[in-house]
Amino acid sequence: MFKKIRVCFLAAAMLITVSSCSKKKDLTTDEFIADLISDVEIDLSKINREVVVQAEADKALKSYKDDYVELQKDIDSLIEKYPDSYDMKAIKINILRSTRQEKEYVDELYKKDSLKSHNQFLYGTSLEPFAGKEYFVKMIKQKKDDPFGYLGLAFTYLFARTGDMQIPAKLAYLSILKDHTIDDSFEVLSYLFRSLNRTEDLAVLNGIMLVKDPSSLSAFENLFYYYYEKDQKDKAKDILETYMKNNPYILSNANIAERYLDLELNDLSGDYIARSRAANEADPMIDFIDAKLKIISGDISEGLPLLEKYCSENSGDRNLVYRITDDVFVEKLINEKKYITLLKKIEGDAPTIGDKFPALQGKLLDGSSDFNAAEYNGKVFLIDFWAEWCSPCKMEMPNVIAVYNEMNPKGFEIIGVNLDEIKENAQKYVTDNQIKWKHIYSGQGWKDENVSSYKVQGIPATFLIDKKGIIRYKNIRGKELLTDKVAKLLSE
Repeated sequence: MFKKIRVCFLAAAMLITVSSCSKKKDLTTDEFIADLISDVEIDLSKINREVVVQAEADKALKSYKDDYVELQKDIDSLIEKYPDSYDMKAIKINILRSTRQEKEYVDELYKKDSLKSHNQFLYGTSLEPFAGKEYFVKMIKQKKDDPFGYLGLAFTYLFARTGDMQIPAKLAYLSILKDHTIDDSFEVLSYLFRSLNRTEDLAVLNGIMLVKDPSSLSAFENLFYYYYEKDQKDKAKDILETYMKNNPYILSNANIAERYLDLELNDLSGDYIARSRAANEADPMIDFIDAKLKIISGDISEGLPLLEKYCSENSGDRNLVYRITDDVFVEKLINEKKYITLLKKIEGDAPTIGDKFPALQGKLLDGSSDFNAAEYNGKVFLIDFWAEWCSPCKMEMPNVIAVYNEMNPKGFEIIGVNLDEIKENAQKYVTDNQIKWKHIYSGQGWKDENVSSYKVQGIPATFLIDKKGIIRYKNIRGKELLTDKVAKLLSE
């Protein structure tokens, strides 16, 4: 009798299981994903913190440091030597992107071994977002413990520029829980924390990354600049010096000098510049850092030629405009003809320091009226190009809000130029964050006419205007620095 009951019970259980599986199979792709993450709460305390022993392939890659040119030359021989290295395949794909040959390589890998997780991930992320989503859902169903399925699905949401960043964040988190050795899962979750403005979680995550891999350069930089932006420079210095001690051969002398300069430890920065020159390091930043140190100390006769040399030899530096308009140069060199000539040469016809600000055009985000420039006559004000989808904009926005709330009663104003194409996203962000100043909105994104007139190449982009309507500073970041410059202009 017992045996018959047990058989009936097992049959019933099998029926329930089959029924349950059938129900899962009937779910749409989006329903499956919603079900997959429905109970997921990101709890960083659950992430494995064990130190990851570096594979030989990882050691080989790190031996190249920042020498990407040599790595490009050697990548094929490295892949031949380490055929199972995911990182090396990913690097080769990035190299091939410049000639648009990456798809052929990915297809070749997939054809060679379509069951290998690395190849499945690389193939799935080469598909269009909708097809990729279908592909990775199928992969997760077949291999529920494979981290690359969850990571790939997170990537497809990013490629699709989904509005809800919580979905890919939870998927990246699940990938980390499945296997904490995959750096890309941490990198994606780190990026998403920035997008979601979860700065405390971002710091904890990068701390975990440094524990599991004390040589992680990206984790070190993220954590260093987290404390730097929080104006906790002692902690940033401690992070820097701990990283230097644990990894004596990763940062060049010029790298270290730049970090000390960020922390306003100019004597230490100068010491490492001297070491860098003595070691004949080829880092182009040596001249820039040295120029800045000399100009800070008042030695313009030596500093300005070094700055000119750096700009001449590094015209392809995409951060050149940001470097040349650094507030140190603006304040120390604004009356130097050679500096103004250098600015005009680098910025071309873009509005720059000392120019009258170009007229802004457009309707306001709230739909109330057109922008009225006359409201800002005789005032110190900030023009801020931003978007809700821009994570660096959202990282900086709390600083901008704090400065506005403190300095607006003293006469300071801000006008935002929003580059969202979906109006509701911008409106919700403004409302949720209690942003009180006005915003110009066209819905044209990068085609907004103000982007063209200001020659904006990336956001956030800011222009601080004085009472005479002259651009005095560009791309000022951080609460302390912005407050200082606004107060200076208000006092004039």
